[in-house]
Amino acid sequence: MKIGIVTRNRNSWSSIQLREALTRHGITHVCFTFPQLVARVGYKPPVNLGNFNLLKELDALIIRPIGRGSLEEIVFRMDMLYRLQRLGLYIINPPEAIEHCVDKYDILAILEENGIPVPKTAVTENVEDALKAFKELGGDVVVKPLFGSRGIGSTRVTDANVASTVFKAITFYHGVIYLQEFVQHGFSDIRALVVGNRVVAAMRRVANSWKTNYSQGAKPQPI
Repeated sequence: MKIGIVTRNRNSWSSIQLREALTRHGITHVCFTFPQLVARVGYKPPVNLGNFNLLKELDALIIRPIGRGSLEEIVFRMDMLYRLQRLGLYIINPPEAIEHCVDKYDILAILEENGIPVPKTAVTENVEDALKAFKELGGDVVVKPLFGSRGIGSTRVTDANVASTVFKAITFYHGVIYLQEFVQHGFSDIRALVVGNRVVAAMRRVANSWKTNYSQGAKPQPI
């Protein structure tokens, strides 16, 4: 068996963990980045890494981050994943799951539609409607980028004048205003990893501020 790992950095903590786990199980693996790939239509191979034909050489492909990029770059990367999946390569996580999970609005709506409680959230491109939602949500909200992780770009807003300035700045740069009611959590939360219908791992994250991201200084604790 041979597994491919798409990652920005083969020596990052997460990539090393994956590589070591595969090695412990006797599984051969190869790391590479999206820009190293070449896609072809009308002649073969459909997607290759140098002389390495992904469809012939790999049994599965693990996707770490899709990575930063322009709209064209991101769409092209997703197109390649969808094509590899259609041609029979097993991809973890599937491209459709990646598309849902990178979009905070989309995944939150899916969670609600499946009966999972979520914070009250408003999303709009209009400053006036965002200010109305700010009041509806109690005047204490967290404004987040629609795409992104690790708490980067998220800010808590409790003043209407500040909210107006923030919303105008977001729309000036053609962003989408995503605001969510602030939920009191005692500076901690729980992160769970679900595979199928089973929780396979979980931790409590304890912070010194309202941001409970590990990358923002929170400390993980076993549950």
